[in-house]
Amino acid sequence: MMQTHHSLSAYRAVIFDWDGTLLDSTHHIVSALIGACRDLGLPEPSREAAGWVIGLSLQAALEQLVPGLKPEQIDPFVDRYRAHFMQRQGEIHFFDGQVGLLRALHANGTILGVATGKSRRGLDQSIEQLGLQGLFQATRTVDEAHGKPDPDMLNQLLSELDLTPDATLMVGDTTHDVLMARAAGLDSLAVAYGAHRADLLESARPTALVKTVPDMQAWIKARTA
Repeated sequence: MMQTHHSLSAYRAVIFDWDGTLLDSTHHIVSALIGACRDLGLPEPSREAAGWVIGLSLQAALEQLVPGLKPEQIDPFVDRYRAHFMQRQGEIHFFDGQVGLLRALHANGTILGVATGKSRRGLDQSIEQLGLQGLFQATRTVDEAHGKPDPDMLNQLLSELDLTPDATLMVGDTTHDVLMARAAGLDSLAVAYGAHRADLLESARPTALVKTVPDMQAWIKARTA
């Protein structure tokens, strides 16, 4: 599935999702969600169910994943989730070649942005930890915008960066990313090596779908600057 109406023209900007797209963190997030449920004596979701909510705001994720969660349990759940996640923070790294891709795109003048379900603190810490300050012209988290699949994050980024939807590509590993892109009028590249399986991603009708990290890098390089 490689059709795209950008057969010859290039994208001026690429907006990336963070977890599961650039960062190899899906496994850690799933484990932290399940661990928090276990700590609070809540029914433990399957790994697939926990993976499905990645990319949503934490509140939306909890409504889906732990429908029985009482309001007074939300803060303790978030605390336990963060504790589990922080324990493994040092093990989390970028997929091979992604830093090189970002640096190459930045060098050739492609505008780079991030649209993520992470908190602002979480994203800033991650960017700093990985030494990527200065690569992204603008970023949006659920602290500044409505969560995916609402197009708010992308609309804010287009406005801040003075971009048109047809010049901008959204790259993500979940249907939430693809649906957000469509709602904002952007093309989307779905990557099937993150949280959502290829058949689930196909159902959201992305502009194109790739199954491996090298394929993702090649697809983007061929269509930028």
